[in-house]
Amino acid sequence: MKPFIFLSSILWFLTVLALCFCCCALGDYENSTHVLCIESERTSLLQFKTDLVDGANRLFSWTASNYDCCKWVGVVCNKVTGHVVEIRLGGPDDGLPGHCHGPYDTDAELEAASKLMLGGNINPSLLSLKHLIHLDLSCNDFGGIPIPGFIASLQNLRYLNLSMSQFDGKIPHQLGNLTMLHSLDLRFGKVWQSPFPVENLHWLSSLHMLQHLDLSGYDLSRERDWLHVMNGLPSLLELRLSFCSLPQIPHQLHTVNFTSLSVLDLSTNIFSDSFLPRWIFNLTSLVSLDLTNCFFQNLDLGIGVGFQKLTSLRILRVSGNDVMNHSSLLKGVSSLTDLVSLDLASCYLTSPILPDLQNMSSLVSLDLSNNDINETLPNSLANLCNLRFVALQANHFLGSMSKLLQNFCECESPKLESLGLWGNLLFGYLPHKLGHLNKLVYLDLGFNYISGQIPNAIELALSSNNFISGQIPDSIGSLSNLETLMLNGKSISGPIPSSIGRLSSLKRLDLSNNQLTGSLPRGLGHLNKLTFLFVDNNLLNGSLTVHHFTNLTALTTLKAENNKLTFHPSVENWVPSFQLKVLRIGSWNLGPSFPSWLRFQKNLTELDIADANILDRMPDWFWTTFSRIEFLNLSHNSIQGKLPRDLGFLSTEAVVDLSHNLFEGPLPGSFNLPDIEFLDLSMNQLSGSLEKFLCPRIHDPRQLKLLNLANNNLSGVIPDCWVIWDSLNFVNFENNRLSGGIPESVGQVSSLRSLNMRKNNLSGKLPVSVLSSKSLLIIDLAENKLTGITQSPNRRKATKLKLLNLRMNKLEGKFPFELCRLTSIQILDLADNNLTGNVPTCFSNFSIMSGKQSSSPIILYDEFVQNQVWGSASLVTKGREYSYNTILYLVTALDLSGNKFSGDIPNKLTDLMGLRYLNLSGNKLTGRIPKNIGDMQLLESLDLSSNLLQGGIPLSVSNMTFLNWLNVSYNNLTGRIPTSTQIQSFNESSFIGNRLCGPPLQKCRLQTNGDRPIREANEVDWVLIACLVAGFFFGFWVVVGPLAINEVWRLAYFGFLYKVWRKLWCK
Repeated sequence: MKPFIFLSSILWFLTVLALCFCCCALGDYENSTHVLCIESERTSLLQFKTDLVDGANRLFSWTASNYDCCKWVGVVCNKVTGHVVEIRLGGPDDGLPGHCHGPYDTDAELEAASKLMLGGNINPSLLSLKHLIHLDLSCNDFGGIPIPGFIASLQNLRYLNLSMSQFDGKIPHQLGNLTMLHSLDLRFGKVWQSPFPVENLHWLSSLHMLQHLDLSGYDLSRERDWLHVMNGLPSLLELRLSFCSLPQIPHQLHTVNFTSLSVLDLSTNIFSDSFLPRWIFNLTSLVSLDLTNCFFQNLDLGIGVGFQKLTSLRILRVSGNDVMNHSSLLKGVSSLTDLVSLDLASCYLTSPILPDLQNMSSLVSLDLSNNDINETLPNSLANLCNLRFVALQANHFLGSMSKLLQNFCECESPKLESLGLWGNLLFGYLPHKLGHLNKLVYLDLGFNYISGQIPNAIELALSSNNFISGQIPDSIGSLSNLETLMLNGKSISGPIPSSIGRLSSLKRLDLSNNQLTGSLPRGLGHLNKLTFLFVDNNLLNGSLTVHHFTNLTALTTLKAENNKLTFHPSVENWVPSFQLKVLRIGSWNLGPSFPSWLRFQKNLTELDIADANILDRMPDWFWTTFSRIEFLNLSHNSIQGKLPRDLGFLSTEAVVDLSHNLFEGPLPGSFNLPDIEFLDLSMNQLSGSLEKFLCPRIHDPRQLKLLNLANNNLSGVIPDCWVIWDSLNFVNFENNRLSGGIPESVGQVSSLRSLNMRKNNLSGKLPVSVLSSKSLLIIDLAENKLTGITQSPNRRKATKLKLLNLRMNKLEGKFPFELCRLTSIQILDLADNNLTGNVPTCFSNFSIMSGKQSSSPIILYDEFVQNQVWGSASLVTKGREYSYNTILYLVTALDLSGNKFSGDIPNKLTDLMGLRYLNLSGNKLTGRIPKNIGDMQLLESLDLSSNLLQGGIPLSVSNMTFLNWLNVSYNNLTGRIPTSTQIQSFNESSFIGNRLCGPPLQKCRLQTNGDRPIREANEVDWVLIACLVAGFFFGFWVVVGPLAINEVWRLAYFGFLYKVWRKLWCK
């Protein structure tokens, strides 16, 4: 027996020794020799590459001359056998960053990342890779091809990631054959396009080893059994079904099989009619739960409902669920003391919750924004010193924030990076220790009631409705982590500190709309990460050099208009280090030469160099350098030259302002861009006709909304091509030399709201189609040669017209009856024409003038077009011509002066109780001034001068308390001027040329034939009335009274009358 035991021991010893020898030999072999890839697999990979589109040459190492495919980028081989086991062509972990891994701060970064995408087709040659266990083609662009079904034949696959690669079509059910699969990620990447609906998910049931599943973005609305399928995957650890249009979620599961689930993401599905599922609270292994925007509103208050059982939970995101406002759920949340991230935003929370979170010492991220929490902000929140992200904005938090900020600063090693408190009811000041938060990147305290000065060190976004003042402290330069600094719209004064150039991480700087003085600090040129710079609308001045912009290589947006800065590059042919998209430096001094460095900014979409003191010819390169201009403002310079023949360099919906320059020559001859929105060429020296401009060869409908050609030398007739300009809102041809008639088609432009053609040589009659336009609100045709208005054979409906100005034309005949139908008119000016007849009585139809309807803003317009459009609304009031803009809608005026109207002033005119300006001067009106003219109590200006009016000034004029301009001179008025403080404030010129007396004229004198003074024209003669009454009284009782009393006298009296009657009758 012993010999046998001895031999067995020797055998075991030799076996172990042999194994050790083999292992050592194998180790030496691996260290000394590299196993080359299998030739057949190398050939398959090369075939796979031939069908790919690789614009960025990511697969540069995949060449026939490189024999070892195991060293190719994205390929991993087994070190022993040389078989290809992994293909990693998807993400940053593989050293091949794709387009879907962000976030990206600029479009340039996104564009650069997008160029790394692979495309094309998936070659079936991959089937030769029998040992492949890992395939990652995520974050590419395969142009909507379906997921190849042959992938299901790679039966050794354990990891498959085709997410965010623009695969389309149905998910092949054959993927259920990959029974070894541990991870499957098919996230759909086209958020703007729905994929094919997934009919069923039962093919997943065979993947018993599956641990990670992500089908986010796929349409699962038809899959009613999705939860039962998932519940049948016992190995599942991570389930992500975000944005899947899931049908209503089952409230209960009889048996929960995926109890090992650690990550559950059902975010952005609408379960508004479902109860918050009870089975979720049984997933005690959950580490991360995301129910964002699931819109749960109902809760079953049964046993075991609440988050307190989920003791392993570290991440809880439940924003956008009204059900979270229930106290039992909130109490359960407060018991999760190991939470790292908590998101309860937009849940309509009303109950105080912050005091219950004080024990969550591990909390890193807290979001309670956009709720209705009404509680005092607890200072103890700052004791959670691990907090990095805090969002409490858009609530009703009360109290002082000063102590809270102070406590955050007193953390031993403060980690706070982002704090949002805007839109609450907080007050207080900014503590001086705020600079201790050296990791702070974002702080927004806007729309609160903060006061005081900016402390010595701070990084923040202080938007509107705070009361911050003072200067920016120099110590701000110590905040090296600062990425965003927003101090716009404050009362900050003083210079911008030079230390701001030390903010090496700064990406966005907004100091606009303040009172900053001095120049831009030279240190700004050191901020090589700065993308957005806003310093517009300040008091900055001084000179800048190229050193201010030396290292601003990331800058894409510069807004610094409305300052008095000067920039003249000292370097000839200076080439900026940046490529801007937005450049707004209007009111800078860039001249007198045109800035040549602009030719290198080929990516510009917005350019504003208005009022830049440029006195130069427009360079030829300007019109061809930019291809995507959306906003171009070169106005208020003295730029010379001609406009390009074609405006095709402008982008869709472009806004172009070239006004107030010296451009000459014709208008662009081929207007081939249909979608330009705003074009202002006014105040130039353009000449020629409108024919080629308004009537292009291409008759596609145009999208132009504003066209301003005022104050040029344009001539010829107005062409009849308005049918293609149906989007026009504003047209201004003022002060040119246009002639001929106004085309009827102008009235058919359905969007036209303002038409200004004053100061031209237009003749003929105004088409009634223009007057009856359903959209026109303003028509200004003053100072032309129009003779009348065409008659309409049909009764027209009421229009929206608010302003009609036909002053200084050649209108003849009686008042045009067509104007009586302008029921919405509030400014009617027919002055200085040849109209005759009586003043019409139809003015009572004017609802705004009569006060029956209140006025409202005539045209809603944005800030950019405000002055250009409304500046042309010129009215003569109070004896002078004024230009009205933003308050035009408050003006109500009727001006019939300078015509040949005759007869009385109609009493119905006094029904215009909403009228502010009335001018009937320079006519042949007779009769008296209506006694009740004082009922027009809103009148500010009344001019009845140079007529033939008689009588006196009515006493009711004294009731017109708003009257500040009165002129009744050169009539035949008599009597005393009514006494009132308002009337006596006018000077003599308002009353001369009459037979009036009293202040401000000479005193009324006594008559020469007696002692009785001159009676006021409207004074009641009480003496005469008294005499008449007394005479009647005495006559009655002296003659009639005795006859009634004495019968003898009565009989004798009537007998006498009878005899006289008979003698006269007989004769």
